[in-house]
Amino acid sequence: MMTSGDDTGKNVAASKRKAWTYEPPKAPPFADFLAGGDRRQAFLRYWLYENIDNAVDLFFYFAFMLLPAGACSAIGGWLGRLMAPRFHKAAYARAAVNLKMIRPDLNDAALEILLRAYADSQGRQMAEYSVVPRLARNHVRKIGTEGLVERCSEGPVIFIAPHVSNWEVLWHCLLDMGLAVTMNYDPPKRRSRHYIVNRLRKGAGLGILKPGRSFARPALRILESGGNLLMFCDEGFNGRIRAPFFGLPAHLEGNYAVIARMARKTEALIYPLYIVREKGAKFALKVSEPLRLPDGDASEERIVADVKHLNAIIEPMVREYPEQWYFVDNRMQ
Repeated sequence: MMTSGDDTGKNVAASKRKAWTYEPPKAPPFADFLAGGDRRQAFLRYWLYENIDNAVDLFFYFAFMLLPAGACSAIGGWLGRLMAPRFHKAAYARAAVNLKMIRPDLNDAALEILLRAYADSQGRQMAEYSVVPRLARNHVRKIGTEGLVERCSEGPVIFIAPHVSNWEVLWHCLLDMGLAVTMNYDPPKRRSRHYIVNRLRKGAGLGILKPGRSFARPALRILESGGNLLMFCDEGFNGRIRAPFFGLPAHLEGNYAVIARMARKTEALIYPLYIVREKGAKFALKVSEPLRLPDGDASEERIVADVKHLNAIIEPMVREYPEQWYFVDNRMQ
């Protein structure tokens, strides 16, 4: 049985994070269509087949804006419950396996309830992109936010969180408190969804850093100037769960290690928080007591200890609400 907290395995895969550079997909020129063969297929896929899906995404995104926030969320939940077990059977099966791993106490009836809640959560989160500002301002009760803004005015802060329920609502709540927040992100593969998240985030005033190797220097500059970063510590990379560890060996290839290094370099305060769906379109934003990493150098051994420390904060959040966790249908390492 897998364990949580600091017991993340005796062996540590202490390799460093592999740097990569994000390149947006390039539009194939008409010459590729004329060339025939694979080039023509790539042209048709980009300009025709993918744009059918893009058009559907954009239609529902703008149409759902016309609905009350609660109705929009409810329709998304209904679609998720309808479609996940029928049209996303592989992901649904992986979610069942992972839910049972995270919550080994579940019997078959309890597992079925969580699977239905997982499908509901996934559908609601997708539909709610259309109404994030209204959800953040009218549908969230805040727990532990007393003194948060004042603490952020005293020096650099790194907010850490998992992708539970609707994380877009989480950062919007921070902006509504008057905080300037910058976030890094993994771009969605579908162009329509990339457009939607950029439109939502930039339109609300959220700072966005480019993904990949180009993220590090601007992020450090923000912290060195006393600013606020928001970083999500759980990761599904290439369809595999890379964090939390769930008893697997700790490693230095994820955001845990990036956060630890930046916090040590800038003496940033680390502020854990997460948002959960209480019922339907009602949320609770839960903010934990901030912390600083223990004194010490930035040796690899120390960073490994920091990574385990951060995992011990984030993993229980995911374990408490696994059915609301976005990556629960990814493959384990």
